[in-house]
Amino acid sequence: MKALRLDSAGFDNFGLAEIDAPRPGAGEVLLKMSAAGVLLRDYKVVSGAYAAAEQTWPLIPGSEGVGEIVELGEGVDRSWTGKRVNPVYVQGWQGARPHPQAIARGTLGGPLLHGCFAEYLTVPVAGVVEVPAHLSHEEAACLPFSALTAWSAVVDQAGIARGDVVMIQGTGGIALFALQFAKWLGARVIVSSKNDEKLARARALGADHVINYASTPQWAQAVLDLTEGRGADLVMDPGGTVTMLESIRAVRPCGTVSVFNALSSAELGVQLPYLLGHNIALHGVNAGSREAHVAMVQGITQANLHPVLERSYAFEDGVAAVANAPKAEQFGKVCLRI
Repeated sequence: MKALRLDSAGFDNFGLAEIDAPRPGAGEVLLKMSAAGVLLRDYKVVSGAYAAAEQTWPLIPGSEGVGEIVELGEGVDRSWTGKRVNPVYVQGWQGARPHPQAIARGTLGGPLLHGCFAEYLTVPVAGVVEVPAHLSHEEAACLPFSALTAWSAVVDQAGIARGDVVMIQGTGGIALFALQFAKWLGARVIVSSKNDEKLARARALGADHVINYASTPQWAQAVLDLTEGRGADLVMDPGGTVTMLESIRAVRPCGTVSVFNALSSAELGVQLPYLLGHNIALHGVNAGSREAHVAMVQGITQANLHPVLERSYAFEDGVAAVANAPKAEQFGKVCLRI
């Protein structure tokens, strides 16, 4: 089979290779992959930013994707044959509180488990979820990490309901999923970007208000003005010192800040007196459990939501797709066709 293989850290060691296809063991299924999402995480895996003490070499990256079950391992119910499924991002995280080792060792596409940048992938049947029938392959590929991260923040962490206010920074894949989920739940949504064209597209997607943070660097005050001084119920924050101070000023007392990346720096720069005095919940959010994935699929089906796709690359151009991930030039998601 063809796969995008990483022989050791660095883009010089990453490329399309012909390797043996895996076979499913007991309790496993073989997926014929049709598409994969491209994440900043995949770039970091390839570049070596996510190197771990225990590291699989060679490694097939790819954190999220979709495929059809074409072969069953011993003990797997035959009803799974032919189903189109997502392999869940954290394979050992079934529900509620995960064991630390599930997070450290059970993520697709590294450091230990092969991921979705291949024509075939084996995973335990307990680690797949059937995808909504109305989604294309490329759309369905975006669910395991990008969509689930947004769902976990909006639904599980903040419990957003009709009439709430959600402030979303950026217009990448996670951000736009958060916009769609929040609007489906009846929230008022504010989106920020430094690009006026992207802000116009966010309005067309349903954003109620937009803020250009380049021209309004103290955008927390703009959020307070739009909410009559109350603040947002949820602020989606891409992380780091540049964004966090404004985020905690923009959220209402007893509100939630969900940190879904670390784009500016790994440090948060949090003002603890403000955080404590306003009883703000500060959460990291990084995908979610299989249980949450199932609930999200039900929500996407009920709402008939479609992920926002900016570009779809041919599999042969996968190295370029991953290399371009840090530029964050897209509006929504980038995918590979496998």
